[in-house]
Amino acid sequence: MSPKTGERGRGEVAEILFDPPGWEGLVGSFAGAPPTQTTTWAEVKAAYGYRSLRAAVLENGAPVAAGQLLVRRLPLLGRDWLYCPYGPLWDPARPEALKLWLEAVLGHETARRAAVLTIEPRLPDDAESRKLLTGLGFRRGAQDVQPRGTLLLDLAPDEKTLLAGLEGRTRYNVGLAERRGVRVETVNSPDGVRRFVALLEETLERQRFLAHDRAYYTRVWEAFAKEDACDILLASFEGEDAAGVWLLYAGRAAYYVYGASSHRHSRHKGSQLLQWRAIQRAKERGALVYDFWGAPVEPSEKHPLWGVYQFKKGFGGAHTVFVGAHDLSLTVFGGWGWRVGLPLARRMRNFFIRGRTADVMD
Repeated sequence: MSPKTGERGRGEVAEILFDPPGWEGLVGSFAGAPPTQTTTWAEVKAAYGYRSLRAAVLENGAPVAAGQLLVRRLPLLGRDWLYCPYGPLWDPARPEALKLWLEAVLGHETARRAAVLTIEPRLPDDAESRKLLTGLGFRRGAQDVQPRGTLLLDLAPDEKTLLAGLEGRTRYNVGLAERRGVRVETVNSPDGVRRFVALLEETLERQRFLAHDRAYYTRVWEAFAKEDACDILLASFEGEDAAGVWLLYAGRAAYYVYGASSHRHSRHKGSQLLQWRAIQRAKERGALVYDFWGAPVEPSEKHPLWGVYQFKKGFGGAHTVFVGAHDLSLTVFGGWGWRVGLPLARRMRNFFIRGRTADVMD
């Protein structure tokens, strides 16, 4: 932990902490703290070449801004990429706290070896948010990393009200799956991971999505399970797995980060019952928000994920679009190489895997 202090106006004292203890509790004090800002997420990414740096700004002992950076060396450029996934977080009543956090990060030795800093704050996609970021030197990112669009379901109402908030067809299908004997179980175990990944591999083959290898999901489960911060739920019919939901928890929210399904028994609507059971599970665990973790920014019937969007929308969540990734070039050539090279590399990858150059969430 490396603290710095400095005087602020109105008698406030700003303190900068790097890699402070109790990070989960610190970021959890901010509304909407995502799992990507936890040390557990950094632990998973460390196995894939990422280092981490956590910076927090406190005033009179209370956190006003915090953000975890993942650091990775960029090929050819010889410098690092600093990436703050779904962060940083700050007190919305104190937008100047973002500047304090940025100054702290740029003053750290890690930034001196970097070509670009990318942040992805979960701010609404509006003029005020863009003005705040561009005023600090950021520009719209070369590429979004985390989904910019999602659906957010308020879990504060009671279960009866939540069920009534489902769209009619979705509510009918939940009941249909129950009547037909679809079984839903929570399987937080290595066997649950194995069964989920088997479903996921079938989904990927059918829909040509991108995914990690099997070892990655094992690492995610091992890291988050030891913190009691994940749930794997599986729906089955007559002993065969039909669909899976993987939830991660952070702060007071549940995040539907991974989903999988099979064509087997799809007519019995197990996916709808499964998703409803996942919502119930999240509410039981005290989550106040259920984040569906991914939706088209501009939904339309021509979008490749229109069906996925319609499925998620059936559970009553509000379509939400964030401001997206924003980059700050830390070197002239490095920033230029990042803005040109990253989109090109991702378009090529998308073409060879999906047959289209655009990202699936575009």
